[in-house]
Amino acid sequence: MKCPKCGKWNPSSMPHCKYCGTPLDTNDGFYSAASPDWKSQIADKSNAYVWVDETGAPEATSDYRDTLAGEMVDLRKRKREGEKRQKELRAESAARGFAPSGRTVRTTSNRGTFFSSMPDDPESTLRPVDPDLLEDDSADTTFRERRTANSNFVSGRQQVTRTREFSSYPAANSSRPQVMGEGNEDQPVYDGFSDTSEYIPEFQRTDEDQHAANRNHAKAKSPRRVGVRSVMLTLLIVCSVLIGVWLAITVVVPMLTDDPDTARAEVTITPTIRDDLAAHTITIPGEDGQRISIRELRTSAIITGGVATFDILDHIWYDDYEDYLQDSMTITLTPYLISDTGKQTPLSPITYDIDIPLSSIDLVTPDSPYKVVSTAMYTIVFYVSEGSTVTINGTDYSDLVNTEGGKVNYNATVQPVGENVFNIVVRSQYCRENSLTVTLYREKQDIPLDLSSDIYSRSNDSVMTVRATTLPGAVVNVLSPFSDLDITNTATDGSFTFKALFEKIGDNIIVITADYPGKKQTRVEYTVYYVPSIDIYSRKAWDIVSQYNDLMDNIDMRKTRNQIYVCIGKIVSIETTKPQRAYLECTTADGTVTVYVENSTQTTWNEGQEYRLYADAYGMYNNVPWLIARYTYNP
Repeated sequence: MKCPKCGKWNPSSMPHCKYCGTPLDTNDGFYSAASPDWKSQIADKSNAYVWVDETGAPEATSDYRDTLAGEMVDLRKRKREGEKRQKELRAESAARGFAPSGRTVRTTSNRGTFFSSMPDDPESTLRPVDPDLLEDDSADTTFRERRTANSNFVSGRQQVTRTREFSSYPAANSSRPQVMGEGNEDQPVYDGFSDTSEYIPEFQRTDEDQHAANRNHAKAKSPRRVGVRSVMLTLLIVCSVLIGVWLAITVVVPMLTDDPDTARAEVTITPTIRDDLAAHTITIPGEDGQRISIRELRTSAIITGGVATFDILDHIWYDDYEDYLQDSMTITLTPYLISDTGKQTPLSPITYDIDIPLSSIDLVTPDSPYKVVSTAMYTIVFYVSEGSTVTINGTDYSDLVNTEGGKVNYNATVQPVGENVFNIVVRSQYCRENSLTVTLYREKQDIPLDLSSDIYSRSNDSVMTVRATTLPGAVVNVLSPFSDLDITNTATDGSFTFKALFEKIGDNIIVITADYPGKKQTRVEYTVYYVPSIDIYSRKAWDIVSQYNDLMDNIDMRKTRNQIYVCIGKIVSIETTKPQRAYLECTTADGTVTVYVENSTQTTWNEGQEYRLYADAYGMYNNVPWLIARYTYNP
C-alpha cells in the first residue's frame, strides 16, 4: 500500500512504512490484514502425477516434494511456537523469583551435538544425548542442576541454593560422566531471549526478525584484526627485497658490465696554493708505471703509488685574455692513458671551476669616492698591487706605482665647474681588471680664487705659509686664524700670501673669501691636519693610569686644552676598521682601566697586541674616555 507521508509503496503486510516509519492503515477496504478474495483463488495446490503401467492402468500420486515442503513448513511453525512458549515460561519463572537457566537457548539445529560425544573429549558435549539414540547400554553419569527457591532473602535479593543430582544417561562408547550446567567458561550465559529467524519464510518475517538478521550479518562480517607479527614479517620481507635490489645494482651489475680493457679514472680535484698563487691539484688513479697525458696542458705524468698528480696554476687559463669580465671560469681537461706499447686510451673528461680574483684598489685620500674640495689641486692617494697597470681617465700612470707597497699619489687638477670625475682602472698580474671612480666637487666661481699647488695637507708645525691668487682688484679676507697677510700685489696680478695658525691638534680649516663689485663672493676652505712632532707631542703627555679619574671628572676641559696622554696596554676589541677604533686596557696596581681610542697614526693595530700610544682627549664613548691616538709604538 502507499505511504500517506512519503508516497512510497509498501507490502500490505507491513504495519509501518519501511522508508519513513509512518504507521500504515491496513483496513483500507482493498488492502487489509485479512487475506483478500483473489488470494484464495491462486492458492497453492498440490501437484498430481499420473502413472500408467504396461497394461494401461492409470495411478494418480502426489509429488513427494510437496509433502516434504509441507512438513518443513509445519516444523518451522512448531519451532516458532515453541520459542514463544519458552519465552513465556521464562517470563513466568522470572516473575515467580526463579533464576534463568545457565545454558544458552538455541533456536537453530545443532547437529554437532550428537557427534561431539566422543570418548577422547567427553566434556565437549553441549547437551546430553537421548538414551533412545544410543546403542551402548553403558552407564554415563551426568550432572543436573536443580535450583530451589529459598524463602530467606539476603540484602533484598533471593538466595538460590544449588544441588547436584546424578542421572544415568548412557553415553555412546563412553563411561565418563558429563556435567550439565558446567560447560566451558567462555560459553556466554543466557540472559535474555535471542531470536533467530533463519528458518522463517520471508513472507512470514516481521520487522523485528529482519532487524535481528541484519545485526547478526553485520557481526559476522566484522573486519579481521591484523597482528603485529604479520606486520613485522611483511616489513622484513620488503626490506630484504630492497637490500637485494640495491646490492644487485651497486655490486653485481657493475661487475658484469665492467670492461677490463677500459681504464676507469676516478679523479680527485683539490684547491691549493702554489708560489702564493691559486692552483688546483688533480690526481688520477691507475696502475704504477703507466703514463697519463693531458692534451690541454701538453704534459704527462707517470703513475706512482697508484695515482698521477698534476699541479695546475689557475692563471694559465686566462693570461691570454685582455679583459677579465667574469669572476669564474669552467675548465675542461682531456686526459689519456698511455700504455707501454704506446696505445692511448681516452679517459673521462675532467671539469672544474676556478675563481678569477679582482685587482685590489684601496682608496686612502679622499676617505670616500665623493669629496667637496676648494683647491685647484687635490692629491688622490690609493694602494694597488706592486707591478699593476694603472690608468686614470685613459692615461697610463703605471710609473706612479711605488715599488714598496704599491702606493700611488696622483695630483688631480680640480676645475671650478662642479663635479670633476676621475676614472681609475687597475689591472694586476693574474687578476681581472678593476675600476674605481672618484668625484671631486668644486663649486663654480664668479671670482677665481685658487691656492697654490705646493700647499700641504699635513703639518708638524703650528704655522704654515699659504700662497694664493685671485681676480686682480678683488678684496681678499682670511677668516681663520692667520698672521702676516700680504696683499701688495693683489691689485696688479691678484696674488697674496699669509701665515695660517693652527690652534688645535688635528684638522684645522683655512677659510678665505674674495669679493669683487658685481660678482658673487667666492669662498675657499682648506683642511690641514696638524700634529706636533713626537718630541714636542710626548713632552706634554700625562700618564693615563694616574690621571684617569681626573680625565673622567674634567673631560670637557681636557678636550678644550688638547691634553695629551700616554697609554700602555692591550687592544682587547676592535670596533671599527675605517677609521680604526678599539678598546684599550691599561693595567694598574689596583686593576685595569679602559679607554676608547681612535687610530690616526700610520700603524694598523691588531687585536690582542700591546702598544704604547700617545693620544689627546676627544670626549666620552660608552662611559669611557675617548682619545685620538697620534703616534703608535711597541711597549
